[in-house]
Amino acid sequence: MDYASPPFFLSAEEVEVLTGFKLPSHQVRWLSRKGWRFEVNGNRKPIVARKYVEKMLGCISDLQDQLPKPNFRALQAI
Repeated sequence: MDYASPPFFLSAEEVEVLTGFKLPSHQVRWLSRKGWRFEVNGNRKPIVARKYVEKMLGCISDLQDQLPKPNFRALQAI
């Protein structure tokens, strides 16, 4: 079974759904006003990382929480 991972960036349609605007200039304004991180590509369209959107919408916890943490108790047993 092949599980394809979702694209790194939102599609143009997904950015439109997220912001509620079709025009890239309005999308950029919405993202800026909300304080979202994004880049503008060569076509002057905003690109937003999918993982960032998931984090901002509360779908995943802070990325730091997902990193493995050292087990210092194991060192004390030595």
